[in-house]
Amino acid sequence: MTCGYATLRHGTTLELSITERSTMGSVTAARVSAPTLLDVIPSFQRHLRAENKSPRTIQGYTEAVRRLHDFCSANGMPLEVVNITSEHIESFISDQLARLRPASARARFASLRQFFAWLASRDEREIDRSPMEKLKPPKVPAVPVPVLSLEHLRALLRTVERDGGFYGRRDAAIIRSFIDTGCRLTELSSLRVGDVDLDLGTVTFVGKGGDERRNPIGTKSIRAIDRYLRIRSGHRHSDSEALWLGRSGSMTSYGIAEAVKRRAVEAGIGDVHVHQLRHSAAHYLRLAGADDDAVLRLMGWKDRSMLHRYGASAADERAREVHKRLSPGDRL
Repeated sequence: MTCGYATLRHGTTLELSITERSTMGSVTAARVSAPTLLDVIPSFQRHLRAENKSPRTIQGYTEAVRRLHDFCSANGMPLEVVNITSEHIESFISDQLARLRPASARARFASLRQFFAWLASRDEREIDRSPMEKLKPPKVPAVPVPVLSLEHLRALLRTVERDGGFYGRRDAAIIRSFIDTGCRLTELSSLRVGDVDLDLGTVTFVGKGGDERRNPIGTKSIRAIDRYLRIRSGHRHSDSEALWLGRSGSMTSYGIAEAVKRRAVEAGIGDVHVHQLRHSAAHYLRLAGADDDAVLRLMGWKDRSMLHRYGASAADERAREVHKRLSPGDRL
């Protein structure tokens, strides 16, 4: 009879109970503590990377698991993955709903659902079944994102285009790119110089899951980007592959979002988030008569339900425009 230690595949070394060993020295019976939520995070991250999830998605999933661990630890709940029950998850989500917006709490729920499904998968078998199998995500009230009026968009463009310096040309190119393509913030911020072909009039974006799409841009966007590239050549970081440059080098997503917010304040149109530009682009594409398939491709969507979410706040305006063109009464 001997005592010893064992190392789990997650890297946690745990003390074994007294074990019986055969004459060959093999362990015939051992009781090892189950891994905790924190123990399995590195393996979960490796799994997500193998699934080609974006760094932002991996960060979100990991953050949800860490928050669940902190909640369970603070409230005397089990930390071992085999001991987490649906009641623990429900308590955690209730806590998140009290602290966060419903959409953020729902995102945490979705992240944890993926996490526990992975633990219960045939390859992993860390748990027999997910404690979230029968749980429903929290409801999120529909709060349409307001689109910007044409007057507001024109005011925004006038503000940047009357500034002929480096930052004026850069911000004009950024804002026109948002309006013309409806791209996501992360897609725009990760653009490289080589992703823009001004002769063909296209910009190549890398979307969610690493999918590439080539969006056309109009002549005014081509001109704005061309003017920016010419003045960019004199920037001290002009040899950078990153398209958008700031004082210290390549711009982050945060830096681009803040630049748009600052220009909106200068234009006198209030607090504007870059995501409103994406909603606005979807709205004006549909208002101009673009069919659903074209909008799906240009916006980089795979789920058709996104057609109803984006530009929902201006759906009545689109309906009125359709009625003007197709009025049943006027056709009789």
